[in-house]
Amino acid sequence: MLVLEKLLEIQELATLPTVTTKILQQIEDNNVDIRNVAHTIETDASLTAKVLKVANSAIYGLRTPVASISQAIITIGLNRLANIVIGVSIFSRFMLHSQHHTRQLMEKFWWHSASVGIVSKTLSNKIGKNYKEFEFIGGLLHDFGKLILLQYKLADYVKVLEIVTNEGVLDTEAEKRIFGVDHLEVGSFVAQKWKLPLPIVNVIGYHSKLTRLKEDIELSAIIRFSDLLCEMWGADFFEGYQIINFEEQPSWKILKERFPELNELDLEKFTFELEEDFKKSSEFLKIISSI
Repeated sequence: MLVLEKLLEIQELATLPTVTTKILQQIEDNNVDIRNVAHTIETDASLTAKVLKVANSAIYGLRTPVASISQAIITIGLNRLANIVIGVSIFSRFMLHSQHHTRQLMEKFWWHSASVGIVSKTLSNKIGKNYKEFEFIGGLLHDFGKLILLQYKLADYVKVLEIVTNEGVLDTEAEKRIFGVDHLEVGSFVAQKWKLPLPIVNVIGYHSKLTRLKEDIELSAIIRFSDLLCEMWGADFFEGYQIINFEEQPSWKILKERFPELNELDLEKFTFELEEDFKKSSEFLKIISSI
């Protein structure tokens, strides 16, 4: 489609940051040397500082603080650290290129994204699953396509938000009306061009179209359910829902089928338990938006 082709003309979208691209290539090697990965990350001083701050934050609750990238890799694992690097580098790139008059909109977007990441991580812990940080980074980047459309044509995306707000239609329908594509298609397109890990691509491209997904269904369902919870809890970003019947949501059906213990989940109590975790979202945003 024309819109997708034009997206790659935007400098920020043409390629991932060089360091991130190199790290992704390195971890694909079965014989990867963590010293080489650490050295690659450490060539970017700002990225190194942010990654270490995130690793030492309350999000991960490490018993022993990590003082170097090598130690972080040993402590939390290479794949988990690589996913943190992906999230941090993408966030930083788009924060730095945000226009001043979009600041309020961007803050709302990243608050929603960070909240979904945190809730996804908490929900994963609750059911005793570890997705190698894909649950957090997938939650952080699930609406990546919206961010791209905002960067592409802000005025047109404001029209999308007006349609969602005034007509009560869902975001994907409004996006199709204005751009001819929705944020899932856009985000998936760029994520594939960047060669991001497949679980992240699938979450970005199918989190609200789970019935079309053949891989990473469980992970995507966790992130989608967390996404909807955040929409209802005030950490939303114009999805268009006035009310959500969770029992009818594909994400909740998938999770209850795979994790029967969730049938007993008290959403009101779960909301209360997450109060401290929402504070972690704020901490993450402070760390990652600092220069």
